[in-house]
Amino acid sequence: MEKNWITRETENYIFHYNKESVAERNIENIINTQESCNKYITKVLGIKLDKKINYFLCASREEVGELYGDNDPCNGFARMPNEIYAVYNENIKCIGCHEDAHIISYTIARPKQAFIREGLAMYFDKMWWGIWNEAWVKYYIDNNKLPDICHMMDDNNFFEYSCEFTYPLAGAFIQYLINTYGIERFKKLYKNLEEDAFGPFNKFYGINLGDIEKEFIDYISHMKINEKVIEAIEKELM
Repeated sequence: MEKNWITRETENYIFHYNKESVAERNIENIINTQESCNKYITKVLGIKLDKKINYFLCASREEVGELYGDNDPCNGFARMPNEIYAVYNENIKCIGCHEDAHIISYTIARPKQAFIREGLAMYFDKMWWGIWNEAWVKYYIDNNKLPDICHMMDDNNFFEYSCEFTYPLAGAFIQYLINTYGIERFKKLYKNLEEDAFGPFNKFYGINLGDIEKEFIDYISHMKINEKVIEAIEKELM
């Protein structure tokens, strides 16, 4: 799709947006947000891109889907090696860490498992729909709705579930791995994941994935979440 984009170049980005759009009106805030996210992600991962990210700020989910190529409306996507397409309008402002984390982490590797890729992006997001990832997982545990993580390592299973299950679960699990075992060990796992994820978990963590999952669930199970948070989760799930 041919478009006449306005461009704005910054330290780590080239932003593309439409004239007289919401994105143009808020471009300074967008720049500050993304530059801050970029610095945080690269510092945590200990890497830096050798090229600027082209960030396309679109008017609608339909426009993003058209640019992706399948005409399936979506909020945003990352395309290797350095392009992000995201909705930015009055109702949807798809900016922040998520897509940037994909682009930056793919300089390490691009694991086959969507659970791991999306989990790392959600680790940087911290929240799903404004609610902490761990709070979602605690809610699912308490209501016997938590998907099995070992099961999620197969993409066919991962995509069977709705994103309100998979994304916060993946993010909270990756946060647990990084906080408990360290970022360097996680980076080794991320770089060396194979079609079968179970072998690399044994190799780099010295414990099988099923046992790490049990540790994680035990950790989350002892958390307490506020009644207002529970109400907010249930409202989103209605």
